[in-house]
Amino acid sequence: MKEVIITADSTCDLPSQIIEQNNIIVTPLTVILGDESYKDGVDVFPKDIYNYVEKTGVLPKTSAVTPAQYYEIFEKASDEGKAVVHIGLSSAISSSYQNACIAASEFDDVYCIDSKSLCTAMGLLVLKACDFRAKGFDAKKIANRVNSLVPKVSTTFVLDSLEYLHKGGRCSGVAKFSANVLGIKPSIAVDPSTGTLDVAKKYRGKMDVVYKQYINDCLKDINKIDTSRIVIANSGGISPEIISFAKGVIEGKAKFDEIIFADAKCTISSHCGPKTLAVFYIKK
Repeated sequence: MKEVIITADSTCDLPSQIIEQNNIIVTPLTVILGDESYKDGVDVFPKDIYNYVEKTGVLPKTSAVTPAQYYEIFEKASDEGKAVVHIGLSSAISSSYQNACIAASEFDDVYCIDSKSLCTAMGLLVLKACDFRAKGFDAKKIANRVNSLVPKVSTTFVLDSLEYLHKGGRCSGVAKFSANVLGIKPSIAVDPSTGTLDVAKKYRGKMDVVYKQYINDCLKDINKIDTSRIVIANSGGISPEIISFAKGVIEGKAKFDEIIFADAKCTISSHCGPKTLAVFYIKK
C-alpha cells in the first residue's frame, strides 16, 4: 500500500508544532497588500493585516492557491510513489478547492476534499485524516471517512466588529446590518451543507459578556460532541482571561483528549478582523 501524504491549505490555521508532528504539507494562500503579495503565515501575519487596514482603511485581498502550485506538490508525491489526501478551504469561499481538483485530475491517487469549512474547524478534518492514516487506511478510505465527517463539523465564531466581514462581502447575512448601530455582536456559522456563511445568533452587551455567552452556547449540547478534540481559536486581541474561561468551561463540561489553542492566520483574519473568537468541534 502506498504511503499517504496529507496536504491542506494554510487556512487550516493549525499550530506549527501540530503540523510538524503530523507531517502535514501546508500550501499558503496569497495575501495582497497594495502592490505587494505575501504568503499567508510565511512572510505576512495578522498584525501586518491590522496595521495595513488601520493605516489605509482598505481590506487586503486574498488569492487562492493556483492549480500549478498544487500540481507541483501532487507530482512530487506521485513521483515518490505516494498517494495524497488534500483538504481544502470551503469551495463557497475560495477557488482553492477547485484548483486542487484541477491539479489532482492528472494523477491516479490524489483525493481532494471540500471541507465546506474554514480556519481550525477545517483543521480538525485535517487531523482526522492524520488519525486515519495512523490506523493504516489507504488514501481512498481516508478520503471517504473524512468526507463523511464534513457535515458534522461545527464552525461558528463571534465577531467584535462587522467591518471586515461586511467589506469582504463573504457573508450575505451581514448585509442586513447597517453597521454596529444597535450594538449587535453576531455569531457567524458556516452551513455544513453548502460551506457558506450566515448570521447564526445575535448577541448584545459588552464584548467579554458576549464571548462568555457564545462559549456557553457552543457547549450546551456537550453530549453530542466528539470529545477527541476541540479548538479554541482567536484572531488576536482577546484577553487571556476569556481564553482561560473557554478552557475552564470545556474542561468542566467533558474530558476532551485534546484542547487545541489556535491563532487565525492572515486569510481568515483578513475577513474577520481582530478579536474574533471561535470554538470548533466535530459532532458525534
